[in-house]
Amino acid sequence: MRFDTGLAALGLSIVAVNASPIVGNVLFPPTRPRTTVSQPLYDTLTFYGRYASTYTTAPCKNPPEGTVVQGFANADPTTEMTLFRDDARKQLIMAFPGTASLQDFVTDLSAQQVPATIAGVNCPKCKVHQGVLKSWNAIQPEAQRVLDEALAAYPNYDLFLVGHSLGGALTKFAYASLKSQGYDISAAYSYGEFRTGNQAWADYVDALSGNTDDNQGPYYRVTHADDGVPQVLSPLQGYRHSRSEYWFQKGADGPATTFRCYGQEPSDCNNSQLGIGVAGINAAHIFYPGINVVGCGL
Repeated sequence: MRFDTGLAALGLSIVAVNASPIVGNVLFPPTRPRTTVSQPLYDTLTFYGRYASTYTTAPCKNPPEGTVVQGFANADPTTEMTLFRDDARKQLIMAFPGTASLQDFVTDLSAQQVPATIAGVNCPKCKVHQGVLKSWNAIQPEAQRVLDEALAAYPNYDLFLVGHSLGGALTKFAYASLKSQGYDISAAYSYGEFRTGNQAWADYVDALSGNTDDNQGPYYRVTHADDGVPQVLSPLQGYRHSRSEYWFQKGADGPATTFRCYGQEPSDCNNSQLGIGVAGINAAHIFYPGINVVGCGL
């Protein structure tokens, strides 16, 4: 999420007139207790976080050293994707930054559920967030063209998806669309992603990734402390998260306070915190380990 200093004040007026509650949480019984992550996994989560707030006009060089911009796509409403190339790791990283403008903020709040008319997706019962769907469908053709050109030029490179905030929500849509079309995605990391659809949508994404309590597939839904954004759009409004949540309990303290959480709506991780802010946006949302959306990444 790229944070505009005037956005909070503007957002307050939007929230004030919104007819339905935005922030809300329902605690579900945990399917099993959370478990700490390994040092290598902690390092991976912080590493890819450095891409999540990066874009072509970033205030500083956020990506890991040696990364180059392979391609770029943007679309109305102000949706961006940057495709990075890491030759040392032989990776292509498709990155979606988060809320950048008032238009993005309105997209965040366009929370009506509509059928999941997404390229490649065949899920008649899936209903998704109208604003995110509009953003993804606007950028999908150009983003996929840029990706296809890169994969043709670098056929042996692995593909990763990354995003933060609204970009995290777009990461989920990109994962579902591309995976359903047969793209080989090594992993997807979403940071501070809000709920984007109904139970059928969450189950569809879990089926694509193979995420269960007994198996960690390639989709990682990363949260931080009391970040309120993952809590917006309550299950009481028909929204549901997909697996699997990874929770930085205390920032960049290391693997001892970073947890894998079980079930779609674990009650012992981010859901156990009261996330307060403008539509859920607070300090924990802005400063993830590896991510500083108002400055440089760590």
